Amino acid sequence: MTWRTLTRIVLFVVLATAIPLAYTYRSLLNVAALESWVTGAGMLGPLLYMAAYLVATVLFLPGAVIALAGGALFGPVWGTLYSLTGATAGATLAFLIARYLASDWVHRKAGGWTKQLIEGVEKEGWRFVAFVRLMPLFPFNLLNYALGLTRIGLLAYVVGSYVFMFPGALAYTYLGYVGREAVAGGQGLIQKALLALALLGLVAFLPRFVKRIRGASTTNAGKISSADLKQRLDRREDITVLDVRPGKDYTGPLGHIPGSRNIPIDELPRRLAELDSYRDRPLAVICRTNRMSGQGVELLRGAGFKQALLVDDGMVGWQRQQGQALPAGEVNVCSAMPVPGSVSAGTGKAITIVIQNAPYKGDNKAWHALRLAGAALAEDMKVRVHLLDDGAQLARRGHQVSDGAVDLEKLLGELMECGLEVRACAMAMDECKLDGNNLIAGIQCGSMTALAGWIKESDIVLTF
Repeated sequence: MTWRTLTRIVLFVVLATAIPLAYTYRSLLNVAALESWVTGAGMLGPLLYMAAYLVATVLFLPGAVIALAGGALFGPVWGTLYSLTGATAGATLAFLIARYLASDWVHRKAGGWTKQLIEGVEKEGWRFVAFVRLMPLFPFNLLNYALGLTRIGLLAYVVGSYVFMFPGALAYTYLGYVGREAVAGGQGLIQKALLALALLGLVAFLPRFVKRIRGASTTNAGKISSADLKQRLDRREDITVLDVRPGKDYTGPLGHIPGSRNIPIDELPRRLAELDSYRDRPLAVICRTNRMSGQGVELLRGAGFKQALLVDDGMVGWQRQQGQALPAGEVNVCSAMPVPGSVSAGTGKAITIVIQNAPYKGDNKAWHALRLAGAALAEDMKVRVHLLDDGAQLARRGHQVSDGAVDLEKLLGELMECGLEVRACAMAMDECKLDGNNLIAGIQCGSMTALAGWIKESDIVLTF
């Protein structure tokens, strides 16, 4: 056994022991205890405070308590500086520990989608660090270790963390300062309290703001119409078309764009390596409308394909812009359906439709429910469908369509492309012998609790 291996084992054992112990005695870490320790340390108080923040970060203890204590002990300016420095130091140590313990092993073992995800994070570098610090998608302490498993540069990680954790550090530190002032009866307490609330509101708003900015860059700069795509192909520009429809649709009535590549959306994560030569070139992603292709663009961009473009009106738009009539089987069976490629924003009333009847029965209730859903989407309503009892059978992939009946699987897919949300009751799925492997793509598993939440948010609730 090498010295490096032995060191890794010892370090792992120490962490595996210290983290549960720290969690068990976490109640000892409170504002009063910190104040006692720091005050007793005299001039070394700030160093002790930052060291406590460092240890807490490494051992998965909550940092909010320490940040609040920093404001109470040192005021808003020095408290922010000390808490931000301590948090960054702890985050950096956790990052280095993870890199030392397992980074090499992860890179050797990673393959397929995992490898592409890690490479995508690494290519984003400091931008990814900035994003997750402003928009905490994962718990802070866990994220420090997770990023250590990538090969993001240490400098980019430290600087990105320090700069973009500043808003949160300032908000919590100032809140701790206001709390101390309230106890001491300081002047201008109302103004200080309002400022603290404003800072917390800013921190709460930042994730939505960042998400909107990132979303706008994907949905605007990352879109292309079928007409623009045709012009670029006619000019023989360097652009490749990736069709993410299933093979039967690629060769089906709508046809496909000559020279395009076909990788079905459910196979795309494990076949990304086939597209490596297009990583830095324009890649136009297309499906029937824009639902599957939108998922494809999101996946590709996350894997580092910066020039992945969404063909927002899909093959339906491609057919129409060339003046070709849609094949009979592709004409929407409900005249009130929304236009494919124009996903409902759901700015109108909210409607929940509960379908309890099995598809293809003589009463056609499931069919009429979906017709209503299409009409509601066309009116820009927010539409949700919950499949209950025998209605859960509607969620099964590979419908056996009765003679003369409409293909409800196809209609359901079109509606989901236009913004319909669908859940199937888990208990009803069990009764119908359904599981995640044979569900239509896009349908989620639901519950009565989830349905109750939908009903609470709805203006209209209908049962079929």
